[in-house]
Amino acid sequence: MQPENVYPRRAAEGDDASALIGKTLGSFRIVERIGAGGMASVFKAYQPTLDRYVAVKVLPAYHAREPVFIKRFEQEARSVAKLAHPNIVQIHDFGETDGITYIVMEYVDGGTLKDRLKKPMSVQEAADFIIQAAEGLDCAHRNGIVHRDVKPANMLLRRDGHLLLSDFGIAKILEGTTNLTRVGTGIGTPQYMSPEQGTGQAVDRRSDIYSLGIVFFHCLTGRVPFVAENPLSITLKHVNEPLPVEQLLATGVPPQIVHVVAKMAAKQPADRFQTAEALIEALVNALAASNLSVSRHWRIGTPIQYDLAGNIPRVSGSLPPTSSPQLPPDAPITCFRCEALNPRTRHFCTYCGYKLADNDVIHDRYTDHTGRAPLARLTIQSGAMAGRSFRFHQDVITTIGRTNGCDLIIAGPSVSRRHARLWFADGRWILADLGSSNGTFVNNMRLTHPVVLNDGDRINFGDEVVVFSITYL
Repeated sequence: MQPENVYPRRAAEGDDASALIGKTLGSFRIVERIGAGGMASVFKAYQPTLDRYVAVKVLPAYHAREPVFIKRFEQEARSVAKLAHPNIVQIHDFGETDGITYIVMEYVDGGTLKDRLKKPMSVQEAADFIIQAAEGLDCAHRNGIVHRDVKPANMLLRRDGHLLLSDFGIAKILEGTTNLTRVGTGIGTPQYMSPEQGTGQAVDRRSDIYSLGIVFFHCLTGRVPFVAENPLSITLKHVNEPLPVEQLLATGVPPQIVHVVAKMAAKQPADRFQTAEALIEALVNALAASNLSVSRHWRIGTPIQYDLAGNIPRVSGSLPPTSSPQLPPDAPITCFRCEALNPRTRHFCTYCGYKLADNDVIHDRYTDHTGRAPLARLTIQSGAMAGRSFRFHQDVITTIGRTNGCDLIIAGPSVSRRHARLWFADGRWILADLGSSNGTFVNNMRLTHPVVLNDGDRINFGDEVVVFSITYL
């Protein structure tokens, strides 16, 4: 295999980042250093309050003295934290302690796609990773974020092969032009950089698609398409030399797949796929035309997807409805939402008012690695309703408050009339405060924007305590 060209980085110069091992940043105890890049060092850390490991990205000391780099670092945290998608690394927190600026992220223990590139992959394995990455990019692009450094080292893998995009440290929000935006021009990795980015031109989501095409080429052949002795020469090859598709054909890649790679890596942005969604559709069709199976559940049928504001869903797939087993004529009906038993003569639950003819199960289209649909369960821990538990389907935006008209009524005096909203988006459950008087807190942190919930999270609606968990039918 041809190694990826690696050029000297400044990350370790004059920065004794390893001295942080054993120390604490905020509530996170640094365990070991697990990576370094041009913008930051990355550590594995332990969070005692939630009994979990996280990844902490620390800004080098020489960057911390430069306001522009600090702004870029904080922009990464704020912009990516708003993205809720199973193929994007989740941002938990960010802050500053004793002059050290850091971001706390989801810890992924399966290495990177770069680690897997010891030899060429099968077409199916490579396509699997590329579609997952494209799903994550599609979410970012829809939220106005261009990654600008798509490469195998920024694609983290869980042990089951689930891919998550990381390191949006040089991403920019496509709103206006600022000094911060201009400083980012041209930053990236030459082996995967689009012609327009390499020559300092403005970039958009099609630049990410180009870079992902080069990653696809690397996965299929075991090498990047353009190599040279220095970054400038590599950039010139991206601009001037045609993609060596003969290398793809020589390894037995079907022509339909070669066409997709070539279109992804077209020199002119207008000649590429214009969206990640269009790329995914073309690649899935090319796999089918090549008589290659597509095993991932989200390509068989994907969920109704709400955006981060809980707006009207975009349906991108469907699954046939499932049939329910026949019950004896006199058997009571169990309410899906609160699991109370009801006479069969009732149409709505006598306890929570939910419709007993529960047809929403057919909309639970997203399934996780277990092959089952993850639903939400809220278990109330305080007040008169303590011990009661409520479940929620994926297609319903749930309003939580203390008055009639809310989907879940919590009758505590500190709960606002319309307090919070819960919904499902891109494989994750999202919670947002609705401007409540006493606040919504997740693990003692007050919500200022929508957040992704994790199994076991403790939620406070004012003074009322609720535990969130993932459940299955």
